[in-house]
Amino acid sequence: MRVPDLRWFTPPTEPKPAPPFFGQERALRALEAAFRQGGHGYLVGPSGLGKRKRLLAYLEGRPFPKEELVYLPLGEEAFPLLLPQGEGRALLEGVEALLAEFTPALFRERGFLYAKNLVEARYEKEAEALLKGLAEEAEGYGFTLLEEEEGIKLSGKGPLPPELSAKLEETVLAYVDARQKAQAEVAALRRGFAERFLLPKAQELKGRFPKAGRYLDWLLETLLRAAALEEELELGKLLPRLLVEAGPRLVYEPNPSPERLLGHLEYEVREGALSTHLGLLRPGALHRALGGVLVLEAHRVWELGSYALLKRALATKEVEPLSPRPEVKGPRLKPAPLKAQVFLVGPPEVIAFLEEDEEFLELFPFRVEFSPELPYTEENVAYLGGFLQAEGVALTPEGLAALADEARRWVGHRERLDARLYRLLELAGEASALKRPLDRKAVEEALRAREERFGLEEELYLQDLKEGVVALEVQGERVGEVNGLVVVEGPLPAGRPVRITAQAGPGREGILSIDREVGLGGQVFHKAVLTLAGYLRGTYASVGALSATVSLVFEQSYGGIEGDSAGLAELLAVLSAISGLPLRQDLAVTGSLDQTGRVLAVGRVAEKVEGFYRVCQALGLTGTQGVVLPRANLPHLTLRQEVVEAVEGGRFHLYAVEEVDEAIELLFGRKAYWVHEKVREVLAHFQSLENGEGEKG
Repeated sequence: MRVPDLRWFTPPTEPKPAPPFFGQERALRALEAAFRQGGHGYLVGPSGLGKRKRLLAYLEGRPFPKEELVYLPLGEEAFPLLLPQGEGRALLEGVEALLAEFTPALFRERGFLYAKNLVEARYEKEAEALLKGLAEEAEGYGFTLLEEEEGIKLSGKGPLPPELSAKLEETVLAYVDARQKAQAEVAALRRGFAERFLLPKAQELKGRFPKAGRYLDWLLETLLRAAALEEELELGKLLPRLLVEAGPRLVYEPNPSPERLLGHLEYEVREGALSTHLGLLRPGALHRALGGVLVLEAHRVWELGSYALLKRALATKEVEPLSPRPEVKGPRLKPAPLKAQVFLVGPPEVIAFLEEDEEFLELFPFRVEFSPELPYTEENVAYLGGFLQAEGVALTPEGLAALADEARRWVGHRERLDARLYRLLELAGEASALKRPLDRKAVEEALRAREERFGLEEELYLQDLKEGVVALEVQGERVGEVNGLVVVEGPLPAGRPVRITAQAGPGREGILSIDREVGLGGQVFHKAVLTLAGYLRGTYASVGALSATVSLVFEQSYGGIEGDSAGLAELLAVLSAISGLPLRQDLAVTGSLDQTGRVLAVGRVAEKVEGFYRVCQALGLTGTQGVVLPRANLPHLTLRQEVVEAVEGGRFHLYAVEEVDEAIELLFGRKAYWVHEKVREVLAHFQSLENGEGEKG
């Protein structure tokens, strides 16, 4: 049947603000379920849908718990501590204030100095008495007591008498003991003085932060020991490390390397030695999203070698920062609790690869699937305009309608819109550069500019066609030849006619596809050829076994061929070759075929129609040319205005068919039953030749 009205264009539409998930209600429901249950999930759909940006927009402003993560040093280890919002900073400031009190000025107060002088004076008096007694006894033997840097010794003539030698040793030991007791008592005095000063402040901190009690006890003991022994401390290494403070908990990490995902401990070189401390601990994305949501690109997690580490963290519900090399001296870090909800974002091919891992499905139970298409409704078109306006595009209702038309063309269906919003945003950006606010004319100019940028191959093809390099006829009749339609893939897929020829003769080989025999035909293409053979066997079963060999080929085609959309065209060429009846060359044919003779829908039908129209236009429109296509493809005819007007003006024609016989009558110009009888007659003749009956006659 001749195709009725082809007008399908979007009417001018006023934009209106768009919710983040307009047209993606299935994905929204899955996402809401994930948040209700607190499970991890993954967003899947083709690139350009804005999956990540929609998720982030949906979560923007959502309240998340604002716990703070602090790492506390404890000797050779450091352990994590979760504190309510604001308490992490308060703990750090409290410890800093405590350490600020631990200065040399603490031991320069009058009270401490007085007590210290009393202790030292007492032991100094005891030491002097010991030395005086030794000096007096030595003088009786003619020796003199000398105090030198190396210690105490006696000087005189001759050897020391045994009694004097024993007295010297006894005095030295007593002297050293007195000195040690003095040092110990001063150390105890220093510790006690520091404790009286620091303990109340430490106790006050323990009262405010009971969860940090173990750390504060260790810190106080470290300070008191240093006070007693007059040790120098690197106070910075005693401080807590406030790893996650109150702030945004919606985190997108574009570069999820192991270090950036889990956090890591850096190190430094001091005097030739490698060392580290908590001040060099860097938080990972799993830390920064504490209590919130972490969004990651699935392919980046895999490429950067973080997938196994991420799985381990989710399985154990712990985040263990990466430690430096074994030779680096520093604290051993205990893992922190993982309290982030993780969502991976990726295209179907990446997600399908990950879904082969059973652990992945256990850890990420929520699949948030985005549709590549949206229903074509006035509301969705208006939302589309609202989305573009939110992205900074100024447009008129007519410009929005033109963009919606292109979204319908991309998806290849009158009742659907392509959901790749950011691909449409790119086109809108190109049109805005021509006119702001953009209108239909600006969109059409941007599309023409794109076609020109990618149109060199098409231009050369049409030139070859005009010069006869490509053998193709778009008028007249030919036996065993038909114009099929294919799509040349590329940045802008283009439809193109291809000459399909068939030759028939007696034999037992049936349908012989030359393209398949030389390895150019794919599996689906081969299936279409076998389906064609099945139709022939069923339709002409009354003749008996098919005693014919029919060679079939796509002429001047030198690349791989895949798909079944040429099934109807191939059948017509075969019937023409067997019957000897000519086919119209002014009609191109597209359509798949089943074994019963039903014509089935094919893909990219609008591009195929436009491709044949361009060829006819280049070679000269006759007014009889057109395309035969499956009736099921009528909703897919999103044709350019030029082609629509050509059909409406009778310069080009479209015919929609449901059964093979309809196509036969269009291409052969005869009733289908007459063509079938002619085919049966020739097949019977072939059979007689095969059986040797022709020779006897």
